[in-house]
Amino acid sequence: MKATRNTLLSLLAAALLVQLLIIGYNHATGFIHVRSVTEFLFRLAFSGTFSFVFGAALFFTDVRVIRWLDAQLPWARRVLPRVVTELLTTALIGAAYGVLVTATVHMIAPYEAGFLRNAANNALITAVINLIMMSVLEGASWYQRGQRALLAAETLERENLQLRFETLKQQLNPHFLFNALNTLSALIGHDDERAQTFVEEFSSVYRYTLDVIDRPMVTLREELEFAREYLALQQTRFRDGIRVLTSVDSGCLDFLLPPLAVQTLLENALKHNVATADQPLELRIETEGAALVVRNTLQPRHGHDRRSGVGLANLRKRYALISDQEPEILLTNEACIARLPLITSERHDSRNH
Repeated sequence: MKATRNTLLSLLAAALLVQLLIIGYNHATGFIHVRSVTEFLFRLAFSGTFSFVFGAALFFTDVRVIRWLDAQLPWARRVLPRVVTELLTTALIGAAYGVLVTATVHMIAPYEAGFLRNAANNALITAVINLIMMSVLEGASWYQRGQRALLAAETLERENLQLRFETLKQQLNPHFLFNALNTLSALIGHDDERAQTFVEEFSSVYRYTLDVIDRPMVTLREELEFAREYLALQQTRFRDGIRVLTSVDSGCLDFLLPPLAVQTLLENALKHNVATADQPLELRIETEGAALVVRNTLQPRHGHDRRSGVGLANLRKRYALISDQEPEILLTNEACIARLPLITSERHDSRNH
């Protein structure tokens, strides 16, 4: 909580109100005798100034206490120790400030009833006031946290929708559709059986896309099955221009990753590299620990611009929504190597909590 103008004005109003109560209480109990309105206003202004200064100090002390408690005894995990510690700390801080204010005022204008009696009364009053102040601050903190969480959730949902739209738009790439239809046209009438297989695989590719577009994660098993169908389409088009080698640990098949992540890398490799029978493009899909590695030989198309990277940027954003890890892309003289972190369900659950 920052020292805004409204905060300081609220503290000033609170200081005057507190001193009004203290003066009234002390007068009623005989600790002091207020003989006139002028004396009352002088006491109120004089004590109110001190109360404002010390109140501001008390306010920011309480803010620091809340921050420390949030770090050491968070509400989500340690409720009872947090309540006990906060109540005791708040009361002690309030009492200490009450005694300090009383001592300061007593040095300037000694109390008629003596220091100790006034110090005890003011310590009790300030402790109660600080408990009230701490309750208000905790309530404000809860409200602010709730507002931040709501804003974060709304922002995340907007980003999710935007990423889904961008991903779907990439999957409906007109170049891919044009090339696929050209390949199908070449097969019809010459190899009807392969044409039928091509249509079925083409349908499976888009069915999978529509099925997973609203899911934040899918299993590696699902992604590899989809990659197989996608590569089957591409091998129909490129024939001997593509060589695919797969080596995946079966223990990783239930690990998670963003949908269409593998296809994004495969499409990127085919888009930017030559893939012909004379110069085949080698694609390797394998697991290394808790990561999926997709490698392709580097044989760039002449004059082709590799700088757009829209698909890879989209993939990084989708990873950022579900994991603290991100994909790594490494270019060597011979290959492009992409490393996709695989996420266990336990790690995903712990991050969301």
